Amino acid sequence: MRLPMVDPLPRLLAAFGALATARLSLLPIVAEHAPLLFGVLADPALHAFTGGEPPASVEALRARFTHWERRRSPDGSELWFNWLVLEQAGGTAIGYVQTTVRNPSIADVAWVIGAPWQRQGYATEAAAAVVRWLEGLSVTHVRACIAPAHTASERVAERVGLSLTSAWEDGEQVWSRTAAERGDAAPSR
Repeated sequence: MRLPMVDPLPRLLAAFGALATARLSLLPIVAEHAPLLFGVLADPALHAFTGGEPPASVEALRARFTHWERRRSPDGSELWFNWLVLEQAGGTAIGYVQTTVRNPSIADVAWVIGAPWQRQGYATEAAAAVVRWLEGLSVTHVRACIAPAHTASERVAERVGLSLTSAWEDGEQVWSRTAAERGDAAPSR
């Protein structure tokens, strides 16, 4: 007897919520977070490797976050999970981390941490929390697409247990980890 297939995507949507680490709070991004992140994301240097431009205004960022609040791509083929990254000590918004789930077992992760908070392990800490969340929900393949020569993001990928592959996507190198590769090891901080 064959068991019916169960769509795990609703389970992912239902599980989406706040995450916490030793130093950070990760809150699901909502439009009201735009004023908190605008100054962080207005830095042109943040876009050197990721492309795009700083948000034109708080309202433009609010519109982007309103789009993200849907948690799904317009065609419904992807789930979008985006978290505001806050320092727990002072409640300062320092960036965001996100994952795109293209099917129930594969997810891409990405992170953006403002320049004043870089080189302090925050990107690794936030990305590791999201990787653990995904793997706890049975996502078996986690990837990150990183621009060549973006050494800081390469180090974050390594620290959360991803390995460089020979694959490229949209001009970026693919870093990856599957359930078979990770065994029972959790990502390091």
